[in-house]
Amino acid sequence: MGSEVTAAEASDGGGPSGPDQVHPSAAHQLSGDGERTLRGKLAWLVLAALVLGLDLWSKQVCFEPLPEVGRTMLVEPWFGFTKVRNTGMMWGALQGMGELLRWFRVGAAVVVVFMMISTAARARLLQLSLALVLGGALGNIYDGFRFGSVRDFILVDFDIRFFDPFPIFNVADSAISVGVTLLALGLLLEDRRAARAAPQK
Repeated sequence: MGSEVTAAEASDGGGPSGPDQVHPSAAHQLSGDGERTLRGKLAWLVLAALVLGLDLWSKQVCFEPLPEVGRTMLVEPWFGFTKVRNTGMMWGALQGMGELLRWFRVGAAVVVVFMMISTAARARLLQLSLALVLGGALGNIYDGFRFGSVRDFILVDFDIRFFDPFPIFNVADSAISVGVTLLALGLLLEDRRAARAAPQK
């Protein structure tokens, strides 16, 4: 009779499945995919935290013991340390804009976090670049609010015309520079991949 329910239907939930119902196995797979995505994005946030930790550790170990003036060369004449309190942006740009730059860095970090959330965890190059930028930005944000300036100490001298003198920098600046470079590369590759996938007219 029409009111009877088959055993198979009963085992699937007590009745015929409607068009809006999700099979339990499909729902389980969707849940698993969501968990893997969350774990993947948390892993990139952990990487950002490690970059932050490395930056702050290097400043404590390398910057703080340095004399207020002079250079401590490790590899003459190309590489060494010197103490610089940078009140501008990365690489010494826009000096003296302390309060504005502090909040600009905070806004930039928030934008990067939203980009990490909206970017697929499997887009490893993009996530790597964003994690590096976020970790470096947080390191300089900490310095800006804690000391009123960013602690720079890494000195390199390549004796190259267009890079002489080379700006004093820190681990955070390096992470941001590498991250921005990788981000540009990743966006370029994504554009090319999308162009190949688009139907040809």
